[in-house]
Order: sequence, then structure tokens, then C-alpha cells
Amino acid sequence: MRLASGAWPQTFKEAYCEKFHCRDADYERAVFRPCLYRHALPLANLILSKKPSFFQEDFDLIREIGNIDNADKFRSEINFFYGRNLRDKNRLRRLLRIRLSAKRLLKLKNEVLRNPIFAAVLQR
Repeated sequence: MRLASGAWPQTFKEAYCEKFHCRDADYERAVFRPCLYRHALPLANLILSKKPSFFQEDFDLIREIGNIDNADKFRSEINFFYGRNLRDKNRLRRLLRIRLSAKRLLKLKNEVLRNPIFAAVLQR
């Protein structure tokens, strides 16, 4: 199997669900919690129950990166998300960082890519 440079053998969502044994339907929530800033966890559940649209951008990003099968595209989406948050007018998101952490998302990607299926294909 020959892949283009930087291409992955699966989408991020497929690889994540395989590695962590989660159903496709559970993918977004499964990625959301560990990628939040730690201090945001207590408020996140409350905000999700009262105003789920507050995290719309976060879930949009999780959905978007789930379809990606290339490292450059993944990083590009993360950078775009980071830039949007810098310009965000919502103080909870921008100043208090009640949102996903771009750094945590990148760490998660690296952890998922340590999956043996990626290692075997990427070493070719």
C-alpha cells in the first residue's frame, strides 16, 4: 500500500475509534473531554447542559479533524482554530480558555498515530 507523503492509512476518526475502542457515534464526546483545558472541566458540564451551542466551534473542529487523513491538513485545521480563538470576542473562550486546547489536540493526534497500523504503513 503506497500512500502520498504525509498521508495516513485511515482518517483520524477511524484511527481514534480503533485505538480507544469507541463507537463512531461516541467519537465527538470522547475527544472533547480530554482535549479541554483542565481548568475548564468543571464548567464544561454545566455549560453543555445549559447552552450546548457554546461549544459549537469545538465540536465543529472535532468533526472536521475526524475526516482528515493527512498531517499537514490536521495541523492547518488546528492553527485555524487557534487563530479564531485569539480573535474571539467571548471572554470565557478567549481569556478564561473554556474551550479545547490546540496543544492537547496535537498530543492526542500523536498518541493516536503511535497505533501500530500507522507505524507499519508510515515506515514504508
